[in-house]
Amino acid sequence: MLCYKKKTALVLTYTLLIAFLVGSCTLPKMVRLAKKQEITVQPSPLVANGQDVVFDLKVSLPPNIIKDGYRYKMDVYYEYGEQQREQIGAINFEFGEFLYERGWPTISKQFSFPYSPKKNKGALYVQGMAINKENKDVKYSEPVQIATGLITTPMLMVRNNEILFTPDNYASEADQPAKLTFYFGENNATLRSHLGSNLTVLDQYIADNVAKQTVTITASQSPDETKEVAAKRLAAVEKYYRERLGVLDYSNKKVTINTLPVKSTWEQLITKIKASALPKPVVQEVVSIAGSNQTDKQKHEALQQTAAQEYLELYVYPALRFSEVTIDYKRDKKADYELYLLARKIAEEKAPADMLTEEELQHAATLTPLLAEKKQIYEAAVKTTNKWPAYHNLGKVYVEMARKEYRTKAKQALLAKAIHNLTYAGFRNPSAPVYYSLASAYHVRGDKLEALQYYDYAIKLGGNPDELHRIFADKAALEIEIGQFDDAIESLKYSGNSYQTQMNLGLSYLLKENYEGAQEYYLQALDLKPNDALANYSLAVIAARTKNEQMLTSHLRQAIRSDNSYTLKAIEDMEFDAYRNQPAYKDAFKAM
Repeated sequence: MLCYKKKTALVLTYTLLIAFLVGSCTLPKMVRLAKKQEITVQPSPLVANGQDVVFDLKVSLPPNIIKDGYRYKMDVYYEYGEQQREQIGAINFEFGEFLYERGWPTISKQFSFPYSPKKNKGALYVQGMAINKENKDVKYSEPVQIATGLITTPMLMVRNNEILFTPDNYASEADQPAKLTFYFGENNATLRSHLGSNLTVLDQYIADNVAKQTVTITASQSPDETKEVAAKRLAAVEKYYRERLGVLDYSNKKVTINTLPVKSTWEQLITKIKASALPKPVVQEVVSIAGSNQTDKQKHEALQQTAAQEYLELYVYPALRFSEVTIDYKRDKKADYELYLLARKIAEEKAPADMLTEEELQHAATLTPLLAEKKQIYEAAVKTTNKWPAYHNLGKVYVEMARKEYRTKAKQALLAKAIHNLTYAGFRNPSAPVYYSLASAYHVRGDKLEALQYYDYAIKLGGNPDELHRIFADKAALEIEIGQFDDAIESLKYSGNSYQTQMNLGLSYLLKENYEGAQEYYLQALDLKPNDALANYSLAVIAARTKNEQMLTSHLRQAIRSDNSYTLKAIEDMEFDAYRNQPAYKDAFKAM
């Protein structure tokens, strides 16, 4: 019996030893096999675009590396500066995670990491490791450099994203009527209580404790809608006002409700199209059709054949499907010093909130240059009135505070508050300037898809030419950031003839490798802003790519002379790597 036990123990020991030896051999073998790996990185060198560096990584490994009980993992990281390492992600070769290509297990995956200038000179690495799943033993492979970085040329775009405070017309408009606009779906006359609705604000006007109100209602429709839908919208708003008046009014104020004839579809369309960013010949064609003696159906069919057809359907028709309510009443005006002191007391909760109206609080906020005080007053305005200008201006303050903040987490938190308040402003006043502000806040925060969506909303709502130029210009800058160069060029058709337009057209063509077209637009930018450092630097990049040494020297020298910060930028920029030891590059740094 004793002999049997000894034999059993001996067999068990041999079994464990064999398992250990097999495991010990397997991990190094997997690492040796991994040396045959095939790795593709796109783009290479890496490219910084906007706030991120985005790249696609494709890895194929020999089929024998896949074994039961083991897995092969690859860490992806970026090294820069003095041995600074940023972990980006990992690729795991386990069943369900890869596909076979040519019999080799293959994984394709997109990665990104945040951009900062200190990362301009660096390299992308992968390091593999073979892992025993049972005992967690690990064998590492040697790190492999797979790409360098960073090309920063896509970041040479010009952005504005200037959010403006709502105009302070308190002194001149304190007695002027308030206007609210309600937008409807196509062929729909139902008031909406979700995004784009002014119903909450209208309820506040209905409940206002004033002696009297005169309310005027009108409506409109787009050319592609059925007849009488505008009249139905008008009736829906009037019905809502009268019903809510019975529920919300406790002051027994005298209310007069007037309904105007529905607005002319064609007059409204002409007004909108004249305020659009379309080329003048296209505008003239639309105006000619809309003002003709044809029937409504004939006009609509004719417009569908014009170059403006898509623009009309996307940006003009939705803005014609509305009803407008004007509420007229008067309030007493207070002196500025009185308004400011009362606003401070309200903000500090030392005075009742209803001592000032929204308009008075808004005006009081303009009387202080301090962002902290403005924030307090606008917060009080939000609590007191719940109306759109208070939300909008509070959002603007948060954006300005974020621009001054250097701590990333604090900056993001401020921008989140800005977006929250600007969103509520958009609920209450869906207009081009408000949605441009919201798009800009998202853009500054780096939320690109949301920003693009709200730029589009702003354009659909229409506005004056200057507003639309600003919206299209910054929308194009965002489209460049996300690599949609053709879309950017299309947007820039409607952004006016500004420095920003010419610079971003130049960059779009540069990134599309149409260097002749890019050069033309950069030269036009220099006509508008002579000796501009960014335009000259961009032309130097074109010169480097087209091997025009004389042009490189001339424009790089002018960029450095106009702004000395371009000296360091040129030293670090990979666009000039091929010229580091060439006279064309060195001469640019010599004094004239």
